[in-house]
Amino acid sequence: MDRPTTHCLAKFCVDQSHCFEAQDWLHLDSIDPKSVALAARYLSMTSWYGHEEILADIADRIEPSRCNDSACLCREAEQIGFDLPYFSYTVRLGLTQTRRQTQNLWNPILAAACL
Repeated sequence: MDRPTTHCLAKFCVDQSHCFEAQDWLHLDSIDPKSVALAARYLSMTSWYGHEEILADIADRIEPSRCNDSACLCREAEQIGFDLPYFSYTVRLGLTQTRRQTQNLWNPILAAACL
């Protein structure tokens, strides 16, 4: 997966962390479903993203896998050309930037969009 696609998927994940909609993950047509499933599976294994059980279910619905640990997930990522460390960094950076913006200026428009 190229960098622009990685950025697109990471931005989607950052946006979802604030207004999580499981159905959106299932209908993300602009990105290879294997990459979406791998991203969901990875995020379901983290302690910092949230929505772990739902993300694991989403990953299994999109692309069933026997991976249940990070080593297996890394092998799957390499097989499809998914730069997992870069994706993780990009999502974390996006979440940090969003939190800083939220702390400095509460955005009522964004808050209303989540209702």
